[in-house]
Amino acid sequence: MLQDPSVSPRSGALCAEHSDRAAAIICARCGSYACELCLRRGFDRGDYCFRCVPASAPLAEPGSRLAAALIDQFAISLPMFVLTIVGGIASSSEGGGGLALFFTLAGVMGTLAVLCYQLYLLVTTGQSLGKRTMGIKVVRLDGSPVDLGRLIFLRNVVPWFIGTVTCNLFSLADPLFVFAADRRCLHDHIADTQVIKVEEHTG
Repeated sequence: MLQDPSVSPRSGALCAEHSDRAAAIICARCGSYACELCLRRGFDRGDYCFRCVPASAPLAEPGSRLAAALIDQFAISLPMFVLTIVGGIASSSEGGGGLALFFTLAGVMGTLAVLCYQLYLLVTTGQSLGKRTMGIKVVRLDGSPVDLGRLIFLRNVVPWFIGTVTCNLFSLADPLFVFAADRRCLHDHIADTQVIKVEEHTG
């Protein structure tokens, strides 16, 4: 188990529960010393004593997930939408065909840039722009971060493929599973992910 770098057998710190055992960590919640027998790893990957370990992650509400998805779609579509309109206005002027093409390509590049930034945020923080706005994040079931391959392939490409071969029946059923007790969509089950609240357990 990982030990707190500020706590070691040499420091002389002893477990608050077992006074004959050296402390391995300092509890992230109560601040007491805990030995390896008392050490518990929380869903947020923090180290706790057995009394303070959080029971489980607070799950994101369906409404928060929907709002986050809408914000993400808006953010990704905005560059293309705005620059296409600008290109259309430019094309109406004399000799504006070249400008229209330029703005259209700029819109495509802008959308791709936002998409790449979203993926970067998801890999590094578990939060897209929408999820950050709504105070939620995506993690593995054990609380660990979601890697890029899992995000792209299992959480997006595989559900898209299944939806295509099932004439979008899968795509229609996928979000409805968020209303189940575990609040996991079908793509969450495929990717071994869940979406949890952030504001209740950060700090």
